[in-house]
Amino acid sequence: MKPSKFFSPNLSPLLSLFAVAAMALPVSAHAHPGHEHSSFFSGLVHPITGVDHLIMLLAFGALVFFTVKKTSAQLSLLAAALIAMVGGVAAGLNFGELGGIEGAIAASLLVVSAALWQVFTASKQVKSMAVAVCVALIFCHGYAHGVEATGNVSMFAVAMAISASALMLLGNRLAAFASSRWISAGVAFASLVYLLVA
Repeated sequence: MKPSKFFSPNLSPLLSLFAVAAMALPVSAHAHPGHEHSSFFSGLVHPITGVDHLIMLLAFGALVFFTVKKTSAQLSLLAAALIAMVGGVAAGLNFGELGGIEGAIAASLLVVSAALWQVFTASKQVKSMAVAVCVALIFCHGYAHGVEATGNVSMFAVAMAISASALMLLGNRLAAFASSRWISAGVAFASLVYLLVA
């Protein structure tokens, strides 16, 4: 297996444009300015109001649906992503600001878009690699919030996990009704719009 197969020449022009635009965009010093990170309620609503999280979680749920067919395997992968996110919150809280996290969050939107594009034709190994990379990038989403968290961090993290679980499950179920690689173009377009206006 050659890793280059994951980013094959079959990528749509939209994804290529997104890649160039994402690399050219300045990344803010803080992940989500204006969002509270201190209560159960703020944790519950942030994955929805934080558009980068919303896109990533819905898209990852869809990616898992297209990657494995057994429900138990899908739930295991969604649980792994959830553990990674909560682990990221804990790591960010304990280790503080880390260079490159914001870039990783922006890149995660490109990676999940490309993964969705390739999932219908890629080998099992490439699919597994794509899911693993996305899980690692979801850790970065959590890390950014750990750095910014104040107040009742435990309640914030629990609530964010609840909301994130619901979004991943929603993406997983929606994928059953939109079984097309062009879903990645929609994810890429939404991500590009978000990055341009954020």
